[in-house]
Amino acid sequence: MTERVTVDVVMPARNEETTVAANVAAARACRFVREVIVVDDGSSDATAERASAAGAKVVRREAALGSKALALALGVVASDAEAILFVDADCTGLTPGHLDQVCQPFVAGRATMSIGFFDYGRFWNWVVLRCPPLSGERIVPRWVFEAVPTSKLDGYTIEVRLNEVICEARLRTSARIMDGAQHRTKRDKAGRREGMRQTWRMYKALVSLLVPLGDIRWRTYWFYLRGLTIER
Repeated sequence: MTERVTVDVVMPARNEETTVAANVAAARACRFVREVIVVDDGSSDATAERASAAGAKVVRREAALGSKALALALGVVASDAEAILFVDADCTGLTPGHLDQVCQPFVAGRATMSIGFFDYGRFWNWVVLRCPPLSGERIVPRWVFEAVPTSKLDGYTIEVRLNEVICEARLRTSARIMDGAQHRTKRDKAGRREGMRQTWRMYKALVSLLVPLGDIRWRTYWFYLRGLTIER
């Protein structure tokens, strides 16, 4: 690959008026990015207006319930780029430099998928980098997303499905910590009790994908580790 590959950002956002503008600005300033597409996933606040004011192209998904997977799918359809950089709208401390670093291994041809992880501190970062990757900050060729069957575009599980495409094809992944970057948790957004409920539902959905409950094979994680390069 070369730096001439076209890269668009797809940013799903549901009621993220607090942080969406800053993340759009960071994404627009990434030196590899052509356009930022924010998918307003049925927000009831000023998410769309703030994203547009920050320079994003905004498309709206009209739905009572949010779905990250379906929001991403709508954003990918709205782009004709060869590669998609997915960025969450609830990041805090995200900079253009972080996104440059995430894109670099992909653009240089060292990895088919490149991921940036939040900064959880010295000890936990070591663990996070070697766990199955659930981070929303990642770049892939658009064919990787399009390889996920429509029947598997389900809510929070989209990152696992992207991992599955990469790992089952024995392709390489690059991972790095985005120093100082974090995100607003569900507890921050919905309060402690409701935030815990939402977090529980998310992890329950993820665990349900694993064999014998679901259709993700354990060996997929082994393929991930075999193809993993940790960037410094």
